[in-house]
Amino acid sequence: MEISFYDFEKLHNEEFRQEVKSLLGEIIDKNAFAEGEYNKKFEEDFAKMQGAKKCALVANGTDAIEMSLEILGIGHGDKVGVPGITFYATIEAVLNRGATPIYVDVNPIDGLICPDSVKRLSEKHELKAIIPVHIYGLPAPIAELEQICNPKNIKIVEDAAQAQGTFLPTGPVGSSNNLTTFSFYPTKNLAAFGDAGAVLMPSEELYNKIKVVGNHGRGDDEAYGRNSRCDHLQAAVLYKKLEKIEGYNKERKSNAALYHKHLEGASVRTLPQKYIETSSWHLYPVQCESVEQRIKLADLLKEKGVSTTPFYDQAISEMTPFKGFEGEDTNAKNFAGRTLCLPMTPFLTEEQIKYISEIIKNA
Repeated sequence: MEISFYDFEKLHNEEFRQEVKSLLGEIIDKNAFAEGEYNKKFEEDFAKMQGAKKCALVANGTDAIEMSLEILGIGHGDKVGVPGITFYATIEAVLNRGATPIYVDVNPIDGLICPDSVKRLSEKHELKAIIPVHIYGLPAPIAELEQICNPKNIKIVEDAAQAQGTFLPTGPVGSSNNLTTFSFYPTKNLAAFGDAGAVLMPSEELYNKIKVVGNHGRGDDEAYGRNSRCDHLQAAVLYKKLEKIEGYNKERKSNAALYHKHLEGASVRTLPQKYIETSSWHLYPVQCESVEQRIKLADLLKEKGVSTTPFYDQAISEMTPFKGFEGEDTNAKNFAGRTLCLPMTPFLTEEQIKYISEIIKNA
């Protein structure tokens, strides 16, 4: 049985293709290419869906993080806490601002940023900001982090690149008083046909600042910015996908529950049951007993037609361009090396999940 990691064929079915072609023709007819009515429509509807005051579309998820740090005044010499389990973009945004990343360790069970590590490092390094990552789509402990950071005026920028559809105890990711950044890269739950991103924010003032920075500083005689607009076609695709995203995310949760059920008794460790309803399940990670077991299991699944990926096979502190910064990373190094992500899409069947699970259990 062949099971792909991403199922684009079902996601972009013939009906959806025809709808997008119609939108593209409409955009061409109106000559509204850089930005247009679908940018505004998406921003309004996505903000409402996520419980945010405002949404600003930008060119990509990396810009979303970097621009958020910029409008919060984070720059050269400032120290920013970055969790050890994350994608390059999180730390790239810090470095591009001229700031210094400080590695924050993670919870050994789920790979999420550890509040105790934040507390220790905030006292040692005088952090100006932290970037908790809702890794794999799991909800980071935002309330605990706010209790530590708010009294010290440590800014929080939530990296929700994998978390469209994730819920905190207080509401959807994006509904906090923090800046929350999204990536709409083609593999995400909510995905464009290329690069696109967004920042959700709690005020009109911050929205205006993001818009100024993303459009060459226009609108403020004393500011300069960059070119970080989301083109009209990508906004239209995202707007069209909003119609089905809640249903697709519900299917992901159902499939995660099936994985939990059928992997019971396997030698790999699944994430805690509490995340079934709160995670977006952008990815479905399992923990192996060792790096060697993870490699052997991935090879075996590949032989059986199942595509997997080790998100992430290294902690960010172990990657060559990012070595040498201070902080804590013991749990991150251990967690990364043993993690394997199984196929997770809204279109998986229980038969496919049972097939994958049986291979793992028999291994």
